Amino acid sequence: MKAVRELRKTGWLVYRVKGSTKFNRNVDIFTLFDICAKKNKITLWLQIKSNRKPVLTPFEDFKKKYCCKHEKCEVWVYKDYKGKKEYRI
Repeated sequence: MKAVRELRKTGWLVYRVKGSTKFNRNVDIFTLFDICAKKNKITLWLQIKSNRKPVLTPFEDFKKKYCCKHEKCEVWVYKDYKGKKEYRI
């Protein structure tokens, strides 16, 4: 919800998958993303993690195969007590 609030505060229209957990990935969008957001002509595909950076290869592969110039794929990692780290793919 922290990411959703952050995105909405900056004008993004946000769709968040409900029920996504590390044990139940089949509810993620394309089994990869927790959030899809739109702002102007930009679509943001976003995976949210806590404390650990995931393997980025599946996200890079998705971007190469399916994304156009108006789409972004990002992984945000919220670290306990340290804020957020972004990985843009």
